[in-house]
Amino acid sequence: MIEQLITKISSLDIIGTINEKIKVLSEVVDQYLSNMEDLKLVSILLMVLAALMFLFVLIVMYVRSFINFLKAPVKKKSYIVDESDDIFDEEDERRLLQIIEDQDRERELEKELQKELEIAQAEREKAERQEEQNLKIKEEALKQKKQEEKEKEQKKKKEPAIKLDWKKGTLLNSTGKDNSDALSPSIMSYHQSNKQMNELLGLIIDMIGRGVDDLKIAQTILYRNHYMSSEEDVFQIIDSIKNFIDICKNQEFSKLDNYDSLPNEEDALIHMAEGDTTPALALLENLMDLHIDYVSKPGMENRRDETFRMVSEQAVTFGNLAAINDVHLATGAFELAIELNPKNIPAWSRLADMYAKAESNSKAIWAYQNILDMADGEINAREVANASKNMSQYLYAQGNSLQAAKLYNSSKQYYDAMGVNRRLDKQEIEIIEIIESNHKDEIRSTIHKLLGRDAGMDFSF
Repeated sequence: MIEQLITKISSLDIIGTINEKIKVLSEVVDQYLSNMEDLKLVSILLMVLAALMFLFVLIVMYVRSFINFLKAPVKKKSYIVDESDDIFDEEDERRLLQIIEDQDRERELEKELQKELEIAQAEREKAERQEEQNLKIKEEALKQKKQEEKEKEQKKKKEPAIKLDWKKGTLLNSTGKDNSDALSPSIMSYHQSNKQMNELLGLIIDMIGRGVDDLKIAQTILYRNHYMSSEEDVFQIIDSIKNFIDICKNQEFSKLDNYDSLPNEEDALIHMAEGDTTPALALLENLMDLHIDYVSKPGMENRRDETFRMVSEQAVTFGNLAAINDVHLATGAFELAIELNPKNIPAWSRLADMYAKAESNSKAIWAYQNILDMADGEINAREVANASKNMSQYLYAQGNSLQAAKLYNSSKQYYDAMGVNRRLDKQEIEIIEIIESNHKDEIRSTIHKLLGRDAGMDFSF
């Protein structure tokens, strides 16, 4: 619509029309002013009209130029350079377009490559998670299988080797068939169940109270324990219980500042007889702290070595009582004993045993070797025999059979000469059964006697 209007306006001869109108107007004015005498006024009027006409012509020309500008075609923006440009020809334009297309294609390829990398990374992480999950499942399955095999083995061990049909008086094998001929005196004889060391503490206290010597006590405990404990374990426990009783009789614990808040000696021994050494350990710990604090004061340097040797022996007692239920606590006590007195051979012997129980073989060998190097063969014969026995096992495992046999034989000769592993006769077993059947009922009176608070009776093999 606007273009049609512009075209129509531009086709009109506006200037010519205006000239004709001016001429007509001039004639009319001349006719009108012909009769006027004042020509000067007429001249002024004509000059004003001429100025107005000149301005009008300028306006018309400006309008026409504006119309022509609007009618001119609009050039669109393009990457293509004007054909009149002699420098940039069609080949250059084609190359420019190709470069632009190549750049666009490269950007698209980069986007696709990035997307593929992200997908590959996600798939790899997913595969790793799946592999870890499969590994965990396999580990759980293997663990479950081992647990089932262990339970099956334990169940198998609990099952009797033979089954007796007491109503028919016959012996049945696993298939249910009669197998009475398999009966033997060993199968039908009574076998006493073995007991752990903590279950035998009451028996040890009772036998100490009856005045039984250490060798008989050790033979009894090894028999009742089915030799699960070593000779050194048993002797050290007996020594430690006797040492604790001596400390109680000497009223050493009454010197403690917090004595009233601690278990008393009688209760500690009663708990020990029941397999709980915790009250005794609490008393010993406070007593050792008291002695160490005492000699740590200024001016007590001259008594320090003697006190440290005493506390070292108490630490051995503590460690032996702790070893019944806690190997790690016992290990710390024996290490403290050696720190206070590096020449404490019983402490070295027990420390080596604790390392062996904790399967710290290199430390155990080191400790046993220290015993063999430092110990006096006569004074510490028992500790040397224990170290030789255990060292022979390590040397044999390493292939040193000759040295292993030498140590083992020397250890065996010592224990054989002592007779600690001698089997008890029938009379001795009967005495043990009598003591065991009564010691729980008489343990309080036995402890009273051990503490010197009551008269007692002697009873020995």
